[in-house]
Amino acid sequence: MNVFRQVKTVLWGFFGVAPRDARGQHEKTNPFVLIGVALVAVLVFLGTLAFIVHQVAKP
Repeated sequence: MNVFRQVKTVLWGFFGVAPRDARGQHEKTNPFVLIGVALVAVLVFLGTLAFIVHQVAKP
């Protein structure tokens, strides 16, 4: 299992883009790993947004 490849798969889905040669190619992936990577990516994204808002709205 290549975790880096699964991270790329989640990020492609997150941003809605993928290279042409990667479309339609599905390797054996563990759905639990994909869900875990997706949850971490969402938490990092939301944490970054909260940090930016906190820095901008600082009195």
